Amino acid sequence: MTDTEKTATEAAEFYAGVAAEFLQHYARGPRFVAVTGGPAADEARVADAFAAALRDAGQEVERAGADAESGADAFREGVVAPFRARDGVLVVDGRGLLNPDFRGFWNFSLWVEHDPERSPDWSFVTTGQKDPLGAPREVASVLLDDTDPERPRRLWADSC
Repeated sequence: MTDTEKTATEAAEFYAGVAAEFLQHYARGPRFVAVTGGPAADEARVADAFAAALRDAGQEVERAGADAESGADAFREGVVAPFRARDGVLVVDGRGLLNPDFRGFWNFSLWVEHDPERSPDWSFVTTGQKDPLGAPREVASVLLDDTDPERPRRLWADSC
């Protein structure tokens, strides 16, 4: 296996694991997933990778992009309502999708961090720092670091 194949496999295995976690709790019906994150995050790339893992797991998946600035009512009418009758997963990427007006739409969410300067051992718990982003990061189902897109890794924000 070449290095390129190995790193592609690492990323695919990571997203397959997150997809399996999601499907353990949300196996059927219309399901909604938000992919959002910090300022340097590439939410669309992560959402595409997660959607591919769901498809590989046999799910019907649709992708969409959204911007919280368009408003929750417009999002509900234009994106959520048309999908509600389907048995599949809608994976939506965009900024602000875990803001209070949008939180109720999601069964599951991924928060993407991208900070090349951060140590792999860094966490708010180990540094004693307060999270400046607060609630959006706190309500995400999964936190992940995509500083190396070929080797994404799970972040843990709890103190366990």
